[in-house]
Amino acid sequence: MDNKDKEFVARKFLDSLIYPKEKPSKQIFFCPVGLVGAGKTTFTKPISEKLNLVRVSSDEMRKILKESGFGYSNLKEIILPIATDLINSGWSIAFDMDCGNIETKAFIDKISLEKNIRVIWVHVKSPEEYIFDKFKKHPPTWLSDNPQKMIDNYFAQKEKREKEGTKFNFDFTFDASQNVTEQVNLFFKSNTF
Repeated sequence: MDNKDKEFVARKFLDSLIYPKEKPSKQIFFCPVGLVGAGKTTFTKPISEKLNLVRVSSDEMRKILKESGFGYSNLKEIILPIATDLINSGWSIAFDMDCGNIETKAFIDKISLEKNIRVIWVHVKSPEEYIFDKFKKHPPTWLSDNPQKMIDNYFAQKEKREKEGTKFNFDFTFDASQNVTEQVNLFFKSNTF
């Protein structure tokens, strides 16, 4: 993938973003940590809407990459500079992706320190049985038409995360197998923004 291709994908992604009506007076990052299928989007969407955050979704970037005929290997190389530009423009961000990998966490830690941005680390941890059942019951999507492939991806990601051993101080934990609305309401009651 050359620079021209990356610029094309980045432009398509930027055009797909939904921007709040106004920029916040104090920037924040909403950063979920969770394995594939745990429910990160389930919680990130309503929270980003209520807090007026620009939702930066790795799945939406993957979809654009796939539709444009590219693989996913350049995802972070494209999405993190976009996040930097949004931050430098004064937007707050809800990262709708797993922020628990070493590279993304290092990016968030560095830029939040430089810009004095509050980071809200949340753990999205749903039971494996719930996740696997969701994979099996879900109709085929653009992401995958093979439930076993999704389960294998889950275990590969889990193993990698365990080897990395990255530590977090979570502000909140979500479980998509439980009542989502109640958890989101509790999240807002237990945090001040």
